[in-house]
Amino acid sequence: MLNPLILWGSVILDRILGEPPERVHPVVWIGKLIHTLENIFRSTYSQDKIRDLFFGSLITIITVTVVFLASYGLEILVCRLPEILQYPLYSLALSTTIGYKSLLDFSRRPMDCIREGDIEGARKHLQCIVSRDTSKLDIEHILSASVESLSENITDSIIAPLFYGALFGLPGAFLYRAVNTLDAMIGYRNKKYEYYGKLAAYLDDLLNIVPSRIAGLLLVLTSPLYGGDIKRALYGFLKEGSKTPSPNSGYTMATVAHSLNMTLEKIGYYKLGRGKIDLKKAYNSLRAVDVVVVTFLLLYTLLYFII
Repeated sequence: MLNPLILWGSVILDRILGEPPERVHPVVWIGKLIHTLENIFRSTYSQDKIRDLFFGSLITIITVTVVFLASYGLEILVCRLPEILQYPLYSLALSTTIGYKSLLDFSRRPMDCIREGDIEGARKHLQCIVSRDTSKLDIEHILSASVESLSENITDSIIAPLFYGALFGLPGAFLYRAVNTLDAMIGYRNKKYEYYGKLAAYLDDLLNIVPSRIAGLLLVLTSPLYGGDIKRALYGFLKEGSKTPSPNSGYTMATVAHSLNMTLEKIGYYKLGRGKIDLKKAYNSLRAVDVVVVTFLLLYTLLYFII
């Protein structure tokens, strides 16, 4: 188990500094590697399903292997440094696998625009964080999409990399980030990626099973601290957590929706919660992220010292 001081340090560094510049961002490098491999092993757009499955799986295996070896080498290098340098540098490296500050910033911008009466600005900012067409969304659906993206990515951007980092060090965190990036780039269910990205999508679902439920349960336990209700939150977690196309993302979204008594809806796909969404509830969902992250770190620290 990783020393909790490193986890605290990584979260604090990310919260203060945000994402590193693209030219030195490991996740950007992972994305470039995947893009390069895509150009070498091209999809047939489902014309040859076996070939697509083989090439997509090959890309996934190569990417995961390269990232594991690089992160393992980095960990060995950092651990050979004097102890006074180990903790800050290890924390800095781990912080590049989480997107705490950027998640809050991108999710808050549409909300701030609505507060200022700038609906078009809200739609424009929202388009940066969701794949759906935002040009005709009303205020409620803009807020809904912002909170959906925020609550879903509590797992992907923060809890999961911290979870795997805590258990397996830098290789664990970077391996998770590699799979998550693969899923984001080739894990779609469309003509090009249906078979090409199947392994990447499967691995991402598999790796998120535990972290998504941890995040959901923490949202239940801490709901009063961000303006929510424990009973409603638990109902959302248990009854609607599985009602989204993704086997994992619904647990945090449904919990937030019911805890804050609001409706989160992606038209034609799912509808979670019951109450009317408004700006106050949307801003409370931002506070939920801070509460969950701090609670996760406190519980991990307690568990570490007990063990």
